[in-house]
Amino acid sequence: MDGFTVNYEALEQCRTELSGQAGPMAAAGDGLPTGVSAGSFGDLAGAGALADAVTALSYAARDEIDTASERLTQVGVAVEAVIDSVRETDRDRARSLTPA
Repeated sequence: MDGFTVNYEALEQCRTELSGQAGPMAAAGDGLPTGVSAGSFGDLAGAGALADAVTALSYAARDEIDTASERLTQVGVAVEAVIDSVRETDRDRARSLTPA
């Protein structure tokens, strides 16, 4: 493409980094507590409410972490599609300029 230079190496590195972060991001929520019991907070008067709040927070955090992981995967796939599309356009352009 005239006046347009693509750094495939940088795009590929970006895709690799994105793809490499999706798994660790998904695993980040693995250690979060589920089903916290009121007994975890001893004899506190509001132990039940606190346990419910911690459980709700844990589930919300897991949902956000899962969403972030999915987004990283989706962006990695999108970057790969851009790389493929630009390469194909470059090949088509080269073929069109090659004498028959």
